[in-house]
Amino acid sequence: MSPGQSGEVCRLVSKVMDGDGKSVLTPDERRVFDRYVTPEAMERRISMGYRHELVYVSGVLAGMIETKGPEQVSMLYIHPGYAGKGLGSRLIARAASRCSSESPKAKFLSVYVTDSAIGFYERVGFVRGGARKTVGGVASTLCKLPLARRERMLSSKMHAASVELFVFTGTGNSLLVAQAAAETLKREGLPVRLRSMDKPCPGPLGEEAALGLAFPVACFSTYPTVWRFVDSLPAGDGREAFVMGTCGGFAGGMQGPLGKVLRKKGYNPIAAKFFVMPGNYGNKKLPVEKNALRTERALLDARSFARDLLKGQTEWSNGIPLLSGLMYRLGQTRRPWDFFYRLFPITADPGKCVRCGRCVRDCPARAVTMAEGADCPAVEPGLCESCQRCVGFCPTGALHVPGKPAEPYRAMSHEAFEAAFE
Repeated sequence: MSPGQSGEVCRLVSKVMDGDGKSVLTPDERRVFDRYVTPEAMERRISMGYRHELVYVSGVLAGMIETKGPEQVSMLYIHPGYAGKGLGSRLIARAASRCSSESPKAKFLSVYVTDSAIGFYERVGFVRGGARKTVGGVASTLCKLPLARRERMLSSKMHAASVELFVFTGTGNSLLVAQAAAETLKREGLPVRLRSMDKPCPGPLGEEAALGLAFPVACFSTYPTVWRFVDSLPAGDGREAFVMGTCGGFAGGMQGPLGKVLRKKGYNPIAAKFFVMPGNYGNKKLPVEKNALRTERALLDARSFARDLLKGQTEWSNGIPLLSGLMYRLGQTRRPWDFFYRLFPITADPGKCVRCGRCVRDCPARAVTMAEGADCPAVEPGLCESCQRCVGFCPTGALHVPGKPAEPYRAMSHEAFEAAFE
């Protein structure tokens, strides 16, 4: 922070806010704070190694966080005109992300909190780590944010002005639940843009937008295409993030490793929800009625999840750390996908193929090719991720898994799939 910026902070801090925008200072606290934010005091702390991160909105300083070393928050300030919009939780997430990256062994991010601000800090995940003390007429309590989050924690209310919802889907399940959640958020007045994960993130996310990720669970993790997309995400800068996963019954806690990756990138994971949906691998005969009931229940849950996001009634649970961590590491290799393909190989029937090229265009792993003059497509086992998109959307059933229903399950038509993304 430059000398000019420190002066700007001093001029703008006419009223101190906690993370929700409520006035928090007693007269004694005000006197201490006034001394703390003089230009001379701030310049002295800068020379001592204190660090500052500032958020500007339309050229106005909307918020600032000051940290002492990588593990302690010494001041959090939100401009009164921008209070209640999630900037406080975003700045805390930035500090937590830096603490995790610069101090890998750190277990907590700590802060001394005045009485009226404790509510905010507890809502964003802090827990009380010491007795209440009064020094110089100012009472405060040591609070700590656990960085190794292995237990469930309630999320804070989502404050984003819009949502960028990225989807990876095989047979359409994840797209279906993403659309149900998006429609609900839009009805509540929150703009949502639905985008595909098939390619790396195309660029910066929308200003003040939350990040949404929807994808299928596979091998107690998720497909390499999804991990490649996550790796391509820009820095989060404290941006809120939520996850919607579809599975056949058990997610295996894959949100634990995903949460670590997102936090390392600077995102603030606030909610993860998994929905049981139909599939193809366990069927010898397509259970039409059972599939319809599962889908209806999942869509109801997706709409409820969207409403809970806006109310702050969601959670991010890390599941089973040992299993999910192991499968995350294995999922970065070809081993589980090669094994899966040996169990469920995809074959092509030249007598049924109409050579429409749909499977070639749709394959996210570029594993399906159609040679010039060939009777049918070829699938490269060493590239295939077994997402079943080519099988589910083949118009004639030419691509199929031996021993599985000739009419495979798909959640929607191919036309609906193609029209879904902006």
